[in-house]
Amino acid sequence: MDENLNTESPIESNSKPNFKEKWNAFFQLPSIFHGTLMGLVLLAAKVVFYITQNWSFVFEPPFMFFSFALLLYAVFMANKAEKKFYGKTFTYWKAFLSGFRVMSIAIAVSILADGILYEMDEDLSSQTVQIQIEKSVEAFKNISFMKEIDKDKIIKEIKKQDPSSLSSLMGSLIGKIISNSVFLFLTSIFFRFRKSHNDWLNAPDNEG
Repeated sequence: MDENLNTESPIESNSKPNFKEKWNAFFQLPSIFHGTLMGLVLLAAKVVFYITQNWSFVFEPPFMFFSFALLLYAVFMANKAEKKFYGKTFTYWKAFLSGFRVMSIAIAVSILADGILYEMDEDLSSQTVQIQIEKSVEAFKNISFMKEIDKDKIIKEIKKQDPSSLSSLMGSLIGKIISNSVFLFLTSIFFRFRKSHNDWLNAPDNEG
């Protein structure tokens, strides 16, 4: 093997990387790949539900659980790969940012799918509102402590919504990123690099 071959990435190199090298290194991160991949899977699923006229399934618990499980798996794979890449410098903060990149990209692509479908089909927005109303009414049947007037207010607010609007899409994006990122605070604890209790045995002062 050629000893002069430089196998260091811009992140590992001792020389200060320029903007282009930093940009390329960023998009080579496993978290970018896994986030994009999971986002495309969710996008494809929504397109299939729309084409097969099963759009309501997007709001069903099985799909929500499936989406969360996919994101959890993607975060796991990205953290595992980046921990191996960074080694001892893979701190809690880097573990959190790795998962956050996965989560943000996947959800952003998924919301983009909503925006595209709403743009293609003007009736899909009203269909979404109707589905949300039906889901709320069904949920109200199991809620005895809420007054009828409060239930009516919620339904009226839902009717006023426009899921296809930019503000609604951005609100959904931010809300989902925040709610799904809560568990990252816990997973980052397990993925961060932890110094072995026996590392002192390998210290130079303890050799020979």
